Amino acid sequence: MLLTGVAGVGKSTVADAVGRVLTEAGHVTAVVDTDLLAQFGPPPTLGSAGGRVYDELKCANLASVWANFRAAGARFVVVAAAIESVAQRERYTESLAGCDLMVVRLTADVDTVRDRLRQRDTGPKLEQHLRTLARPGPSPTETTVEDFTVANDRTPAEIAEEILDRVGWAGQPRRLPSPTQPSELRAT
Repeated sequence: MLLTGVAGVGKSTVADAVGRVLTEAGHVTAVVDTDLLAQFGPPPTLGSAGGRVYDELKCANLASVWANFRAAGARFVVVAAAIESVAQRERYTESLAGCDLMVVRLTADVDTVRDRLRQRDTGPKLEQHLRTLARPGPSPTETTVEDFTVANDRTPAEIAEEILDRVGWAGQPRRLPSPTQPSELRAT
């Protein structure tokens, strides 16, 4: 599952909540915030391609991280990532080899997002996020990347339960560690 939406909508917080629900139900689950996979800079000068360095780093690193989690027994993966195009969705799908990817767009009231951004960010990063929030977005028919949308207007646990129900992961049978799986790789 990939949670997407604008900066400040709550992708990371909801991803953690979904991961917690799955883990507490006994599912071996990986949770990945892709922003943490691309803390790198300043990017090398690549001309017009320079803006995509971070997107490519996120996808390349996600592929490696997911392969490791999967080898360790993960059955579920919850990813927080801002994706804005069908091409980006396809790239994330490639990075999550073996997954049936479901993309969930989180939405929230603009004032709520602004407040979250102001609590979280400062300086140029805050200004960039606020400018992006103020710009009109592309029409949904041009860039629909999500399978469905959920309003992030309740507690993270409530949002997680709704998402798991809609994705069809609620009530999944518990997966027990395989006796042939090395003990150091078993989730605890």
